[in-house]
Amino acid sequence: MIHPEQTHRRKTGSRLLAGALACAGLLLAGGSATADAQQQNGPRGWAVQTDNRNWFVQSDNAAAVGVFQQGKSFADAGQWEQAASAFDRFVAQYPKDRNVDAALFWLAYAHNRQGNPRAAVDPLSKLLQTYPKSRWADDAKALRVEVYSKLGMPLPAADEKDAQDDLRIIALKTLCENDHPSCASHANEVLRSSQSVRVKEAAYILLGRYGGAEAVPILVDRSRTETEEKLRMRAISALGSTNDERALDVLREIAMGATYADISPTDSAIHALAAHENPRAVAILGEVATRGQNPKARTHAIELLSRRRGDNVLDELLRLYDAVPDVQTKKYVVAGLGMRKDPRALNKLIEIARTAPDTQLRRQAIHSIPNRGDEQDLDVLLSLYDSERDVDLRDNLLSAIGQYQNQRAYQKLEQVVTNPAEPLDRRKAAIGYLSRSKDEGVKRFLEGLLK
Repeated sequence: MIHPEQTHRRKTGSRLLAGALACAGLLLAGGSATADAQQQNGPRGWAVQTDNRNWFVQSDNAAAVGVFQQGKSFADAGQWEQAASAFDRFVAQYPKDRNVDAALFWLAYAHNRQGNPRAAVDPLSKLLQTYPKSRWADDAKALRVEVYSKLGMPLPAADEKDAQDDLRIIALKTLCENDHPSCASHANEVLRSSQSVRVKEAAYILLGRYGGAEAVPILVDRSRTETEEKLRMRAISALGSTNDERALDVLREIAMGATYADISPTDSAIHALAAHENPRAVAILGEVATRGQNPKARTHAIELLSRRRGDNVLDELLRLYDAVPDVQTKKYVVAGLGMRKDPRALNKLIEIARTAPDTQLRRQAIHSIPNRGDEQDLDVLLSLYDSERDVDLRDNLLSAIGQYQNQRAYQKLEQVVTNPAEPLDRRKAAIGYLSRSKDEGVKRFLEGLLK
């Protein structure tokens, strides 16, 4: 017979262990899910091309990407119920999509943040059972620890096997937090040991966070020589998080490499440069964009460069537009200009929309102008619409006008609807843009069409 006191101790011990596991798991999740979340994020209206992270440039593949982006926009705004609904719709409607594993993770995450951890259990289980090798698997395991802890559920056996690793992570985290000067020594000792990959991942994260100047030589060396790719990417990310100028040369060296994938040392180096606070990082990202050996690395460098603050970023984007030779890379520069509030960015977009020799660039400029979020930019689009003679570009301009929710936009859309000289498909599209409005005047206009 088990004594009640023994039962209480077991339950208490389980809760304490779960808490420790959650802390350790979230440390690792913070080092990976955050980076992937940054990759998945994007401002409203920035559609993607074909690969699962390049949401940055306008794309014709809007359906699945649109639902996923809607979910992420809700998540970014902390609207967890709406985020969960969007990701649930994505999983149901696009079960074969390459992003379904990410959607399952964010669905579970949204449920948990919403205060409904029980609803997070099924998507986490489906993700880990169906996609055990997914990039989101480690994050899902970390989230599962937190969810199971909240529900008082026993962890799966595989998670229990990791308990010792997690306790080591907690111990190292505590040492680093309480004694920053000794963190580099403790973490380096772990990296030289035969500890598991998970423990070494945590050591890299903690080195970048608490190791200070002493961590930089260790991370520089490991960023170049670490043989386990997953750990090498951790080292590169940690090196970037130090914000030490000594990191820049090795990050440049890796970012300029010929091999690139969505999850790779090259990608980690580009992200690290984008987050590095030193202004020289801007120039290096520009160099990657113009001279990098891999086309995807070049466009991704522009994508991340555009999100940085500062006038020097706009200076670099304006330089890059003239410097990069191919249209596809230029499109990323144009999209980046759409993220800048500076009038110089608008003037360049207007110039490109009006006079660029390539129609793709003109289309991208038209698409990018509304992304600036400035109501006054509508005047530019209205003027362009009236002067443009290219049929397809007029359609693009009407779509851009349709993103504005104000009386001047409604008036133009209503003019298009009632103008018999406009193509029928364009008039139908204008009605579609008007249908998004709750304005009473628009409602009366649409009612008038029925008479």
